[in-house]
Amino acid sequence: MSDNIDDILDNDPIADDADGSVSDQTDEQRETDDQSNDSEVPERSVPSGASAPADDELGHILASEEIHVSRQDYQVNAFVRTGARDDVRLGDYVQVPYPDEDSEMFAVTDTLRYEPYTDLDDKSDAHNQISAYVDLNESEYVQVAELEPLAILKNVGSDDIESGIVNRIPKPNSPARLARDEACLRTGLNIPGKGIFTGWLSVGGEAMTVDGENFPYYLSNPGIDRETGDTEDGEPAVFRHALVAGSTGKGKTHFTKNVLRQFVSEKRYPIRHHDTGEEQQRRLNLVIIDPENEYWEMRDDNEAIVNDDSIQRELRQHGIKRGGVDDLEVFIPQVAGTNAPSTMESRELSIPFEIVRGRPEMLMPYTPTEVTRGAIEDCISAYFSCFDGQDNYPERGVERPKYMDFLAFLNEHDEDNSRLRTDNDIGGGTWSAVNRRVDRDTFRNVFDQGTEFLPDISDEVFRGGQVSVIPTSHLNGGKERLAVLSILSYIIENKIDDYQVDSAVRNTPMLVAVDEAHNYFASADSLREEYILRRARVAVKQGRKYKLGLCLITQNPDDVDDDVIKQINTNVFLGLKAEVVDSVSSIPSEFKKDLPNFGKGQAVVKAPDVEAVEVVGLPYCLTKHGN
Repeated sequence: MSDNIDDILDNDPIADDADGSVSDQTDEQRETDDQSNDSEVPERSVPSGASAPADDELGHILASEEIHVSRQDYQVNAFVRTGARDDVRLGDYVQVPYPDEDSEMFAVTDTLRYEPYTDLDDKSDAHNQISAYVDLNESEYVQVAELEPLAILKNVGSDDIESGIVNRIPKPNSPARLARDEACLRTGLNIPGKGIFTGWLSVGGEAMTVDGENFPYYLSNPGIDRETGDTEDGEPAVFRHALVAGSTGKGKTHFTKNVLRQFVSEKRYPIRHHDTGEEQQRRLNLVIIDPENEYWEMRDDNEAIVNDDSIQRELRQHGIKRGGVDDLEVFIPQVAGTNAPSTMESRELSIPFEIVRGRPEMLMPYTPTEVTRGAIEDCISAYFSCFDGQDNYPERGVERPKYMDFLAFLNEHDEDNSRLRTDNDIGGGTWSAVNRRVDRDTFRNVFDQGTEFLPDISDEVFRGGQVSVIPTSHLNGGKERLAVLSILSYIIENKIDDYQVDSAVRNTPMLVAVDEAHNYFASADSLREEYILRRARVAVKQGRKYKLGLCLITQNPDDVDDDVIKQINTNVFLGLKAEVVDSVSSIPSEFKKDLPNFGKGQAVVKAPDVEAVEVVGLPYCLTKHGN
């Protein structure tokens, strides 16, 4: 092999002139040509009076390739001018004007590619040898951006921009520019101009800027207009349910805390009183099931941002709520044999056995035979009838139903000819199965511990305007599942049932955020889980009606019940493992390949009636966050 570039060129047929003769350019001529190639592609000379392209000018629609838009697909490609190649990114938003001047196509860059500009063939050893000595000259190539049309923007430049379906084709050679106008971006993507701040609109993990400011992404969340008292138009995001999914280390808790903080406000929502039918205006109660003991920190400020004037100014400018939540209470489930987690100020929360009334499945973390199940239900019903003033069984000597008293009740009817067994035709084998099933240490440890029983303090736990954090990090296994599912069932049943409901739950707008949600809403493998799922499915379908929203937070969205997932309207996906991405149908297809490579705080958000977009969360937590 020759030791210099001239030897390679002398032996390379590609370096020959078009007529077959070898170029005899001097070194001085070659130097002059190299200098000319450092500028734009030298197709034609440019008049000396021509103005430089604007900073947001991407290029123009290619006339040399087919252009079409249809109901099935599209092909709209743009030449990217050399000076813009370093600025354009996959996922950038683009506007292309139509001839009538006030309408533009709004699109997103779906693909970026290079095409050879010259006849130089790089599929040869000779070219490989040349490229080892000569730096790539981008003027030899054309960069093309393939655009996916999203909408037509009408009345661009006015205060009344409208969005319509793409039913027109852009003209060849039409100029294309990067979308950097807030009104056009919000209209084209249908992002509201106010609501629940979720993060900054971003491309490739970098926040987009408009006029030097980050572009905020909001979830629509109308309620009661504070000035007029009228109900604002639209469906609040809070009652349309949300999923926040992300692998460990992707900033899921940090991101979720910042979003949940935005729901804590003076905003009121219309709700119809269960007893009187009167239309009321009530503040939201936020309940957080906290298995990692992290959310109670939301009562305190993040000192790192309190004294940073630039951060505070940015947050105020975009209406982002920040700082510790003054009205936050921690309620710790009382369970025997456990040590309460450290949460500074807290209150007790006792799970009463009476929660089983009307919910016999709560005593069935298994799948008994139909005969055994029927016998358990009969025994439970008979026991609670003792507290209803009925004559079937004598009153018990306790103030309220208790689990240990229930076991005593069964023991009193241990004889074959006892009233309970005779009335319900419970034979010896079935009776033994009933006692084995209901006599469990988990039930002893969870039910009736402490004195602050949930029904007695429900007006304090589910108070409007309050954040109620329920940590469960001190629990594990069956104790945790029973405690959490008892609380969830109490909330859901009293929200969606019509008979003998807790007015504190029924008459208060509520958002229930459940961390590690896959532990409680997975496919059922027992009667208790089947019961919770059945009620949860009803809750997500009718939540808007009863002003109940669920926010499921998980690293395993593929384990959450499909019927529940399908009813969730707002989806936030942070970085996820590839195998998880492949099994979650609600992840927007255009982001599936990128999600496994997302950085911390980078997410895809798909909200109702809004284009799926990428956002990046705040790099700091708006409240205290220890991790």
